Amino acid sequence: MMAGEVVMRTHTLSFIVVATFLHYVAFANHYHFIVKEASFERLCKSKEILTVNGKFPGPTLYAHKGSTLIVDVYNKGKYNLTIHWHGVKQPRNSWSDGPEYITQCPIQPGSKFRQKIILSDEEGTIWWHAHSAWARATVHGAIVVYPKPGTSYPFPKPHAEIPIILGEWWKDSVVDVLKEFTASGGQPMNSDAFMINGQPGDFYPCSKHGTFKLEVKSGKTYLLRILNAAMNEILFFAIAKHKLTVVGTDGSYTKPLTRDYIAISPGQTLDCLFKANQEPNFYYMAARAYTNGTNVQFDNTTTTAIVKYEGNYLISSLPYLPSYGNTPAAVNFSGSLRSLASKHHPISVPLKVKTRLVSTVSINLLPCPINGTNVTTCQGPNGTRLSASMNNISFLTPTYNILEAYYYHIKGVFGTKFPSFPLYVFNYTADVLPLELKLPEFGTQVKVLEYNTTVELVLQGTNLVTGLDHPMHLHGYNFYVVGWGLGNFDEKQDPQNYNLVDPPRRNTVAIPRNGWIAIRFRADNPGVWIMHCHIERHLTWGMRTVFIVKNGHRPEERIFSPPQDMPPC
Repeated sequence: MMAGEVVMRTHTLSFIVVATFLHYVAFANHYHFIVKEASFERLCKSKEILTVNGKFPGPTLYAHKGSTLIVDVYNKGKYNLTIHWHGVKQPRNSWSDGPEYITQCPIQPGSKFRQKIILSDEEGTIWWHAHSAWARATVHGAIVVYPKPGTSYPFPKPHAEIPIILGEWWKDSVVDVLKEFTASGGQPMNSDAFMINGQPGDFYPCSKHGTFKLEVKSGKTYLLRILNAAMNEILFFAIAKHKLTVVGTDGSYTKPLTRDYIAISPGQTLDCLFKANQEPNFYYMAARAYTNGTNVQFDNTTTTAIVKYEGNYLISSLPYLPSYGNTPAAVNFSGSLRSLASKHHPISVPLKVKTRLVSTVSINLLPCPINGTNVTTCQGPNGTRLSASMNNISFLTPTYNILEAYYYHIKGVFGTKFPSFPLYVFNYTADVLPLELKLPEFGTQVKVLEYNTTVELVLQGTNLVTGLDHPMHLHGYNFYVVGWGLGNFDEKQDPQNYNLVDPPRRNTVAIPRNGWIAIRFRADNPGVWIMHCHIERHLTWGMRTVFIVKNGHRPEERIFSPPQDMPPC
């Protein structure tokens, strides 16, 4: 059995998890992903879903820090597909990053693509998922990156390690949900359930028999590798009567942070220790949504799993979870995280910034399209269509991928005029804003960065249409979250309070509702890298842009040549 592998034993009414932790085993470095339809039953209803190797969630990949994996992706499904390795920086290798029409054209049904996964300084839990349409709802899985052989964790070795994958489930086909949502111009249908490791839990119909169960021994410490694969919701998560100690985020270590609950955004991972130090019993772990937008629909159900001490007991009560709209609970948790910043796990925060950027992130409105002589009715506010933007530009997906267009100097695929600052300066978080500010422009605009420049990017949330949290993910990089706040960013006052000593190192960070986040990174990874909101409806509406990082002067500072089997457009 591989290090950290979870072995499932089927019982009449449940799945019991037994996990053992072994070091110094030979990891596979070549995987085969066969993407195909498979039938799964949840919530009293069977449906065909897209899977990898027939598994949901998909297989966990295991690796050591600095290793390289090869994954052959075979598309045996009905639709175009790409796979993204979320949190892998892929140095000089945008070719295998995965977002469709950004770094590759999709893998067409009946075709395959060999992807090279180059790990560098990632260590901890990251993940992989589909990056085309809404396929990631069911096509996703964990990546566990262990320390290099001969080195160890910066915390005591746990008794066992368990991936905890949070997700969403629709009774209807996700393809149909997407089609209806994009056609209506309104919000997508709410999911019917949240899930823990592919199971909704005890409080949903026809679900109790499959509830995920984790068997523990009194006095032992366990490492939960938690990732949020949900499509549209930030989630609170907790275990009844047990505390969680965060020791890692997004493939980087943190100073230990002990809390009764965590808040985790779509795209983020958290490595959490918990000790089985309560009276032997059955205890619920649970997750539910955090959302605080006005007139925003969301799934208000609660998913559960069970921590089962050895023996036969009754199940305890649910853990405390903050209320759905508890912004202080969410932002105070995330704002308390700090990088480990130790001798063996140093960080390198850019102290001098050469390139300063500011981008608004907004929900927008569009007029309903005219059908002949009639104006159709859309389901956005006042009959409009909902949209989204960065710096008031709603991103248009090209029909040919940007990376190849850049590499081969093909014109007409993208422009290079993404603004360095908002085109319109206004009170971004005011309660009432003019209608004309809510209408975005459209374009496939990118931002070009010089190799090795140091970048500070301030992401400013706005109250256009409604203020919301936006978990923003940058491909190809980890960045340092040096500052955050509520309200409008003050370029004179707020930088004085930046944390440049031990800021958290992330690849996905949530901009708080009507607030801002300041991140810094060094642009030392040449290639084409998308930045986007990881709430899927916002991504669909156009909340994304692309950074092109130019080559450096030395051979080792230049993007690799493309593989021979790049999928054609």
